[in-house]
Amino acid sequence: MKPKILIPLLFLFFTFSLISCNDDDSPPSVSVNDFIWKAMNLWYYWQEDVPALSDNRFSTEADYHNFLNSKQSDALFYSLLYDYGNTDRFSWIVNDYHDLQNSLAGIKKDFGMKYGLVYLSHNSNEILGYVRYVLPNTPAESAGLKRGDIFIKINGQQLTDSNYSDLLGLDHATFGMGKIHNGQVVDLQQEISLTKVIVEENPVFLTKVFNKFDRKIGYLVYNGFRANYNTELNAAIGHLASQGITDLILDLRYNGGGAVQTSAYLGSMITGNLTGQTFTHLKFNHKAADNDQTFLFEDTGKTFDENFNETGDFVLNHLNLNKLYVITTQSTASASEMLIHCLKPYIDVKVIGSRTYGKTVGSITLYDSPSSSYTSKNGVNTSHTWAMQPIVFGATNSQNFPSPVSGIQPDYDINELEYLNNFYPLGSEGDILLATTFNYIGNFGKPTLPDYPFEGEVLEPSRDLNAMESEMYLVGDFPLNP
Repeated sequence: MKPKILIPLLFLFFTFSLISCNDDDSPPSVSVNDFIWKAMNLWYYWQEDVPALSDNRFSTEADYHNFLNSKQSDALFYSLLYDYGNTDRFSWIVNDYHDLQNSLAGIKKDFGMKYGLVYLSHNSNEILGYVRYVLPNTPAESAGLKRGDIFIKINGQQLTDSNYSDLLGLDHATFGMGKIHNGQVVDLQQEISLTKVIVEENPVFLTKVFNKFDRKIGYLVYNGFRANYNTELNAAIGHLASQGITDLILDLRYNGGGAVQTSAYLGSMITGNLTGQTFTHLKFNHKAADNDQTFLFEDTGKTFDENFNETGDFVLNHLNLNKLYVITTQSTASASEMLIHCLKPYIDVKVIGSRTYGKTVGSITLYDSPSSSYTSKNGVNTSHTWAMQPIVFGATNSQNFPSPVSGIQPDYDINELEYLNNFYPLGSEGDILLATTFNYIGNFGKPTLPDYPFEGEVLEPSRDLNAMESEMYLVGDFPLNP
């Protein structure tokens, strides 16, 4: 049987307990709920499609007050989402915007390994975790964990789809290790103990140059469009340019998205001759339509600190390429999909891997600060720290087409999880997606599967330990004029 795959998963659960779980009997916070309804009524992309957000929803103040008392804050928020879980799979709420800001900036309490989750069999609720990559100078690296390692238990408990979020959310955990042999999971009877520390992840994970096919092929593993790392991204592109690369393989397999502007910057760096032309159009709801805007290909960029305060500017490095190879999986989402979709009208973009996630809409952070139309911490209500990250805009390319909601279909379809029993380090020519991309460039055939492939059926993402790893959002100074 094919084991099902539980991609770590995108939107609704945080390691930092960002999302409130109000299980107690305390009364709802009218102040927080008033913020939620008014800000959603003003900004929510599908506001006109949600009867509970209608401007005429309440006939009297008493009616509105009763509504605010009807639900706990998190339950109220999710009840206001349009076709929640289908059309809107992406909006979320937090009870502490300080943790939200850190998560946006790639700062979190973490073991230092990025992992995926897979069901052991099609009809089972038991899952395993596999290491996608390990961050340097972290507990995971010190413990010797590496890409492809597999864990099946935490603190002696078998991982299941009902306990994994609690177990992986612990600050200290002992991982029971396993392996895949002949397509079956084997318990190694080995344990590795890890304690979380504060980790700040540089999304520019790896740059490398390969001399193949009488060409110099640049390779960049980029794991998040984080605006506070714009200069690191620019430096990586500058390094590849200095090596005289003729082609670029951009590895976005684990890149769930990030800042729209950073996506436009990377598109500008890859090309170089499109300055002033349209990268993407953003469209808001009818109340916030004055914020509809266009991002262009640029020659210069802005720098930001970890709080996304603008700190300066820089000159973009350019590769001047007219063709790009992009590695994807179903974890490739939002701003990553935007980059692919918005470059396609201008250059030849070839996609190798599996179908992307399919997220064509984006968000902003909303605080309880009515004087700024809820978009700034200036003047924020100090009686609570709730904030929201609802969908507020849709994105299209220069031809006014959105990226497919079903995801971007690769030109060369291959699922790396079929090779889970033989993962190679990222950047190694043995890595199946990189090897397949080289085969594609050199016009060779598809690699041969192992005798016992670990096949998987990808499930719809539902819950994750870090919602900001699959976002498309706006930061810095931009028009906000509802």
